[in-house]
Amino acid sequence: MDDQTKECFFKFIRENQSKVLLVFDGLDEADTSNLKMFFNLIERKELSGCHIVLTSRHEAGRNARRYCDTLWEIVGFTREDAVSFIHKYFKNVNKEYLTRKLIEMVWPGPWSIEPGQPKDLRDLTKNPLNTTLLCVIWEDLKGVFPTSRTELYIEIVLFVLGTYEAKKGLASENEDLLSVYSKDLLYLGRMALESLQNGELYFEEHKSGGRCIVLSKIGFLSLQPAASKRKIRARYAFLHKSFQEFFSGFFLACKLIKGKISFESVVADQRYERKLYQVFAFLLGILVSKSKKTAESLVKSVAANINFTSLKLDKDAAKDVSKRMLFALSSLSEHASLLQTLGEHLNFTQLNLRESLIDNSGAASLSQALAVNSSLTSLNLSTTLIEVSGAASLSQALAVNSSLTNLDLSRNLIGTSGAASFSQALAVNYTLTKLDLSLNHIGDSGAAELSSVCKVNTTDELFCLSEHASLLQTLGEHLNFTQLNLRESLIDNSGAASLSQALAVNSSLTSLNLSTTLIEVSGAASLSQALAVNSSLTNLDLSRNLIGTSGAASFSQALAVNYTLTKLDLSLNHIGDSGAAELSSVCKVNTTDELFW
Repeated sequence: MDDQTKECFFKFIRENQSKVLLVFDGLDEADTSNLKMFFNLIERKELSGCHIVLTSRHEAGRNARRYCDTLWEIVGFTREDAVSFIHKYFKNVNKEYLTRKLIEMVWPGPWSIEPGQPKDLRDLTKNPLNTTLLCVIWEDLKGVFPTSRTELYIEIVLFVLGTYEAKKGLASENEDLLSVYSKDLLYLGRMALESLQNGELYFEEHKSGGRCIVLSKIGFLSLQPAASKRKIRARYAFLHKSFQEFFSGFFLACKLIKGKISFESVVADQRYERKLYQVFAFLLGILVSKSKKTAESLVKSVAANINFTSLKLDKDAAKDVSKRMLFALSSLSEHASLLQTLGEHLNFTQLNLRESLIDNSGAASLSQALAVNSSLTSLNLSTTLIEVSGAASLSQALAVNSSLTNLDLSRNLIGTSGAASFSQALAVNYTLTKLDLSLNHIGDSGAAELSSVCKVNTTDELFCLSEHASLLQTLGEHLNFTQLNLRESLIDNSGAASLSQALAVNSSLTSLNLSTTLIEVSGAASLSQALAVNSSLTNLDLSRNLIGTSGAASFSQALAVNYTLTKLDLSLNHIGDSGAAELSSVCKVNTTDELFW
């Protein structure tokens, strides 16, 4: 377009946004240099009135998903199709007893999850060919899968190679078919990696020197239609993108083991954190099976890269550390020993993963690293979809970790059982001084579990009772921490009344934040009564509530006899001129240093 036409075009879009539909087809295959522009649109920072449709594979769409109103999935070869196929396969080979267990393995129910099995089996049932391979491996291994996704793919590759040899009447004396066909597989890996780096799911025949014909006969490639009618060149694609990623990882692993490429060159390539994430995961799995020492060296290089990033002084350093930690935890999730290697070599002190998609599996990986780490002191896991099992994993790590002092797990779903797990950990952990479990649906019994451990644990700040203010009366005599932050909790007047009874007998609390907690006149009266007898509280924040003129009058009476409080914030409380006058009069007799209203 010429500039004038282009300007008219975008002017129309800007002026008619509600009539415009933007379609981003294949976000996972987009040029990474354009991703910032795309996310500005997705997050409504630009053209906020336009309608937007995104398509992407699951792993690449995770970051964009939170900004979408509706999530749809193209199901294709559905679960029902795959289940029917599995039934027919094992019926035909007279091994129907293997059917039920395989179906439960691929689609586990809440009580049938079996540990030590590879993840993402469901991905292999998205088309009939891969479902066939899954059934064959399951049959051949007599109903026991390998313990990692990489090992499963190695078994599939060995099966395909063995089938090719049988068809050709070949019988390699060396049983290691990966070694027998190493040249072909390395070539396949190089072509797979190059095409992935170019954002392509295929490569053209003329680049292969005729080797694609052989490889397609083995069974790893399929012939695709030519891209151009003018230049007729055959194109070859992998049977599934996951195989393209596997062979890319195989190629990189062989190069690292032979010293042909450096660990630093792989770690520094940020494409492995984004578009080529699965390649890196396969790379690690293959290294573990071929050379544990090389795998550990790669993980140490990953840790060194994260440590170096944490030392940067720019504003994005913390975000970069968070991204690289998430990448490392996810790619190492199937390798407990490598997670421990990572934990031992991380040396930064603070990690903020707030609002990341950690969930339970990520918490389990993180716990493995935390159990051996001796540098991290502050960890933020707020709003990360962690539930009961994730809480149990983290609790196990806390029981042995001796460096962490601050853990924020607020706004998750750990429930009563999760709270019980943490109470057991706190009974033996004497390092943690601040734990935030607020807004976690822990219930009365969960709060009671945590309250009992406060008698033996030295945790200074335990934020778990913002939803259970009535229990604070019982806890008042036993709690020995000095600061309590209940900001933006649903305390209201009844909670303030219970809290006041606890304050009246507590002798350790010095700072209390009740900002934005819906406290009104009666709640202010309750707190004022507690202030009249409490002798430890020095800082009270009651800003952004609704105590009004009457509430201000109550506090003026309490301040007349309280000589401990040095800072009181009553700003934005609608206290009016008369309420301000009440408070100003008490300043003549009270020694409060800072009074805000």
